[in-house]
Amino acid sequence: MDVQDLFERLTTQEGLKLLFEDFESLGIIVGFLLVLGEAFLPFLPLFAIVIINLNSYGIILGFLTSYSGTVLGSYLVFLIVRYFFRGPAQRYIAKHEKLSKMLNFIEQRGVVFLVILISLPFTPSSVVNVIAALSNLRKSVYLFILVVAKAIMILLMSVVGYDITSFFTSPLQLTISIVFLVLLYFFSKWYQKYINSKLEK
Repeated sequence: MDVQDLFERLTTQEGLKLLFEDFESLGIIVGFLLVLGEAFLPFLPLFAIVIINLNSYGIILGFLTSYSGTVLGSYLVFLIVRYFFRGPAQRYIAKHEKLSKMLNFIEQRGVVFLVILISLPFTPSSVVNVIAALSNLRKSVYLFILVVAKAIMILLMSVVGYDITSFFTSPLQLTISIVFLVLLYFFSKWYQKYINSKLEK
């Protein structure tokens, strides 16, 4: 596939439908592994992967594939950091006041804050997984946080990205999705600043 073909695939209704059909033919395991892999390789575009899953496998199967992949991936990162890197990292954190405050904040009031933070699509979840692993949060508590927060996150992505081929024939739906996405982005940034302000007190 050359650059021109790829451009047509990404910018036309028929091209996107063919793209989703090609991805569906690879099998649902590929979609699951891509979402799981994003937890370890945060440069992968989670939003795009979830949208592809939703449009390739359908709203229910695409949702479950993306949801299970991101929960498992995030929890594996949490466990790996906790069991293999926690000791050295905590000694490093003890020497840095701001990092120590962050861990204390998570341990004292972290459950609700983490649920909201992780549920926002623009949160750097890989960073949150590492910080949570270095805290004293129980493994079962963090798993509960992930189960709740990731369901909300994938649901929000689904509202924006399901059936994106219809955007070509429905400008109103496209406009609503863009506005919703922009609002999510600004709320994510505001919430991260709010948490930072609490840490600086």
